[in-house]
Amino acid sequence: MFASQNLGEQGLLSVGDFALFVYYLSFVTYFLAFLGSFLAATQQSEVSFGRMFSLIGNRSDTPAETHKLQNSLTYPHPLYLKSLLSAQPSLPPLTQATARNSLQELRVVGLTYRYPNSDRGIHNISFTLKRGSLTVITGCVGAGKTTLLRVLLGLLPIHSGSLYWNDQQIHNPAAFLIPPQAAYTPQVPQLFSASLQDNLLLGLENSGLKQAIKTAIFDSDLAAMPDGLGTLVGTRGLRLSGGQKQRVAAARMLLRQPELLVFDDLSSALDIKTEQRLWERLF
Repeated sequence: MFASQNLGEQGLLSVGDFALFVYYLSFVTYFLAFLGSFLAATQQSEVSFGRMFSLIGNRSDTPAETHKLQNSLTYPHPLYLKSLLSAQPSLPPLTQATARNSLQELRVVGLTYRYPNSDRGIHNISFTLKRGSLTVITGCVGAGKTTLLRVLLGLLPIHSGSLYWNDQQIHNPAAFLIPPQAAYTPQVPQLFSASLQDNLLLGLENSGLKQAIKTAIFDSDLAAMPDGLGTLVGTRGLRLSGGQKQRVAAARMLLRQPELLVFDDLSSALDIKTEQRLWERLF
């Protein structure tokens, strides 16, 4: 007791004081983390609200009309939702490309894009793709391979340069380079929390489904699943391995039977043997 009192008089922490300090420290750090998350969520909400404004029309300059627009955005409305994966009759069905749009040559001339407030991007990229050919884009990490594909497909705006499909200029790549003209599998495939069949078809008829699965080397994996095509993949395909998600995305793309296939690192999660078989079947 004397030693403990002597330490306290010297300004040193006892074991009990240290334990109490550690206990309260978690409350202090939690508050700071909560405050940071709250500020970040506030900024994200502001950006989302601004995007909603642009979706429903131009912003009004008058405060009264702006307030009215805000009320129309936040006022509760009933939702009449159809099945996400059912075919929408208002949309034109996916069909084979017409003879006029059948790809013979895709020409890229001087494609340039720079990320905002940065020197990173692509500059003056030109190449030509012929029907039936395979073009591989290589480069170190961060060289701009994915950026090039996203600009090519209209997912990022073209700052300069032009695209030509059979000598006809593509003025809006985002609207033109879609099935049946082109299909794209990104580096990280996106899957819905639904069954395998729903993720593959996305509203299409199941004609050609078996062949697409076989071409993507997913037939043996599917045979090992007790529920087959009815297997639920979980949120973002959580129940599938990285290689399985890549092959499901490839099969989904092949089902569209596009003129142009665009893969971004399709086989990065596959073993050598499976990768070789996949490319052989694609060829």
